[in-house]
Amino acid sequence: MLIDRLSPSMVLDYNNCPLLFYYRYIAKIHLPTKQIHLVFGGAVHEAIEAMYENKNSEEAFKAKFDKKKLLKEERELYPEYYKLGLEMVKNYQKEHKMLNSLYDLNDGKSEIYFREKVKNPLTSELSSIPLSGRIDRLTTKGRIIEYKTSKNLWNSEDISFKVQTLLYNLWYYTKYNKLPEETLYFILLKKYKKVGKGEVVQVLSNHSTLDELASTFEELKLIIEKIENRQFDRPAGYHPRYCDCYRYSELLNFENRS
Repeated sequence: MLIDRLSPSMVLDYNNCPLLFYYRYIAKIHLPTKQIHLVFGGAVHEAIEAMYENKNSEEAFKAKFDKKKLLKEERELYPEYYKLGLEMVKNYQKEHKMLNSLYDLNDGKSEIYFREKVKNPLTSELSSIPLSGRIDRLTTKGRIIEYKTSKNLWNSEDISFKVQTLLYNLWYYTKYNKLPEETLYFILLKKYKKVGKGEVVQVLSNHSTLDELASTFEELKLIIEKIENRQFDRPAGYHPRYCDCYRYSELLNFENRS
């Protein structure tokens, strides 16, 4: 087997560009990428998790948002993101009481890591390799909770098609032999409370069906087969230049010339 697991991000990468998937997960070539959004998002997640553990969320954010993890050219952005992150954490804290009354958020566990073979809910066939992932929070009543940070509101019409949602639901069904109560996305918007009007935390809910999960299983199975058959060509026709597959190709060409 070329790989020993698949994660939602890996599936998304393969669907978008098999060549990009090859560079990242088969050749395992390191490509320098911007870090600030990853480090910032991780710090916001840490702050929310601290809240559930009755710890100081602001202090958790400060400790996790490490300037040294940023690229040199990103470090000038640190003060603004630091200030914005603390504001976003405070915004969520103010909304949490209402959200908890609706979704029983406090009754559950955070940081659920899994790695296991998933099954087709209609045939009980198991995947040939495990699915792996990390769920931000899972409530006792069976709600899958994901926290995201975003500059803009998400499109509610797109939520049911998100790879992560379907794969997490497929894992949940495999684990508990039932569908989750719902999958909730809490989008913490990158804005100050005083800027404009409207929400600072967007809530999107998704309910998957058994047929959707069965289709997701078959798509996962097909991707695994293509990977094992070494199908890593760049998508035919137009392919956006912002895809990192081009950066990988340029990096390799440069190294070969050197």
